[in-house]
Amino acid sequence: MVNDARGPQQSVASTPTSAPTGEPTSAPARLTPREQQVLLWCAYGKSSWEIGQILGCKESTVNFHVSNILRKFDVPTRVGAVIKAIRYGLLAEA
Repeated sequence: MVNDARGPQQSVASTPTSAPTGEPTSAPARLTPREQQVLLWCAYGKSSWEIGQILGCKESTVNFHVSNILRKFDVPTRVGAVIKAIRYGLLAEA
């Protein structure tokens, strides 16, 4: 562990067998390609309206996809879904 001006740095294993909370590292659910797109834009902090404009669909359609993501990940908020997706390695930049 190294301390510098940014704070303590910890090494992280490249392929842990479990997450810090003891959850498995395999994906909790399978997302459709569109759900993956919506989740990525959620991670960038976009609103449902903005995501709809980007993806060329209605805000209500985006909300439908967000609801499915929240249900599949068993979380109450978009932030929770983004955190879980990061934990499971589902969010990667192209």
